[in-house]
Amino acid sequence: MYWFQKSNLLVLKLCRWGVIAAMGTIALVIPYEVFGRYVLGKMSIWSGELSTYALVWASMMGAAVGLKKGYQVSMNYVIEKLPLKVARIAQGVGYAFMFFFLTTMIYYGLEQTVINHSQTSPGMEIPMSLPYVALPLGFFAMLLISLEEFLLFLGVTDRIGNGNEKSPDHVSESM
Repeated sequence: MYWFQKSNLLVLKLCRWGVIAAMGTIALVIPYEVFGRYVLGKMSIWSGELSTYALVWASMMGAAVGLKKGYQVSMNYVIEKLPLKVARIAQGVGYAFMFFFLTTMIYYGLEQTVINHSQTSPGMEIPMSLPYVALPLGFFAMLLISLEEFLLFLGVTDRIGNGNEKSPDHVSESM
């Protein structure tokens, strides 16, 4: 289990750097696009596409990072008001729905990535699989993080120190 948690830390580090790179790209390209449009009077073909694709990548990688930090929508108030056994069952059901959703999104994301590989973007002329692959990769990172949280929920392992430990409660805060 230790190797799984360590590999998830690596996945999260890659996601964080992906968010930084994508947001940096957006921060550079958008002002360039505005300058080109309003000062030079013409807009480049590729800049709008690049900023859109960078936003997709930042969103998917950021969602994985946010999931680990507990930034997702949850029903902690309701769970905390339930008796312990009922709360644990509700959390288990929540994990089951989460796994179903994430695996479904990975499957269809991969399908769309493969389907759109031969199509090229009009401005940058890159395979459309490059922006599309952000979806299955982001959902896969979220699945790994959710699986780790589920194993912690079951008590299979303890949390390793990464500076993001959550306070212990009678129920897990990861839902």
